[in-house]
Amino acid sequence: MGFLIPFFEFGNYLMYSILVGHVALLLVPDDRKPQTQIAKPFLLLSTLGIIIFTLGPILQTIYYFKGGVGLAIAIEAVFTDFQVGRAWIFIGFMGTFLWMAIQLNASKYLHAILLLLMILGVGYSSHVASLSFWTGLFSHSLHFLMVTLWTGILLHVAWFSKEELNWGKFLRWFTPVALVSLLFIFISGFILMIYMVEPKDYVRAWVLPYGQMLLLKHISIIPVLFFAIINGVLARKSLTLPSFNPRPWIRGESIFILIIFYVTGVMGTLSPPHEIEFTVRSEGPSKWVEWFLEKNITTTLTTHLAPNLQSVLLMVVSFLFLMMILLSFKKVNPLLGVLFGVCFIVVLYIGFMFSLTI
Repeated sequence: MGFLIPFFEFGNYLMYSILVGHVALLLVPDDRKPQTQIAKPFLLLSTLGIIIFTLGPILQTIYYFKGGVGLAIAIEAVFTDFQVGRAWIFIGFMGTFLWMAIQLNASKYLHAILLLLMILGVGYSSHVASLSFWTGLFSHSLHFLMVTLWTGILLHVAWFSKEELNWGKFLRWFTPVALVSLLFIFISGFILMIYMVEPKDYVRAWVLPYGQMLLLKHISIIPVLFFAIINGVLARKSLTLPSFNPRPWIRGESIFILIIFYVTGVMGTLSPPHEIEFTVRSEGPSKWVEWFLEKNITTTLTTHLAPNLQSVLLMVVSFLFLMMILLSFKKVNPLLGVLFGVCFIVVLYIGFMFSLTI
């Protein structure tokens, strides 16, 4: 069951992004965006997909408890006593209304209201909301909304646009929207993170599988920001060139966002390290870290970063890969830019691992 949950979470992020991006672009005048074409059945399937994919954490919880209390009692308890179960019922109702609204071509404002209510349901079901209700509800909802808004618009213009008109006008309003979205994503993401891992324990958490995924997620954000700079600044300056097509570069940025979605989905299957030392002793450290460091890890009390020549060289090489994304822009090769971005993630991650001392 555990290996399926990341795909459920990935699908959930993707379906929400498609719907939020669609509704957001409906609110933008036609002369200020590239024309996109997305079939109504695809939107209906996305709505149905949310209802299905949101079941992932519920199935995981039921599977966890069924051995102790039985399947029937576990199902009843999860849907009546757990926030994740009650949230699914609410999201299911709102999703059904949204499906009907799309089918009947109802007002775009009704679509927006229903989606916002569904996103509040996501925030209600979050782990942080179970620890601190109002903080978790609004922080996770805001984080999820900003991520799906930014990503959704990118996905639509990258993969569903059929022409290259109005790109200049689109980039003029989308760039500040993306910057504001990123600001709220970072602020709300930091609030959510400190409920999982205290900043002073950030490096120690790398010993655990959750900490590994958190590190990979944060590293993966850097190429996204780099592509955002290219799309928001350099691409706008190049729109005067008739041969320039910004769509492949936006597709490149969206690929890294999808990588982050999957990593986030994996994090949802792992135990948050509220008490790192206790988690290491009760659940064990990351097998990958033990293999990488060639030692058995029984404590994290002495864990710290100690950069050496090897790790510093790897970090320099990772920085060079980041700079080579700019080179790929000059060569007009988005695929090469994506390859350099992936190399940056891998090399910087290995550099951090070589710096880790226990």
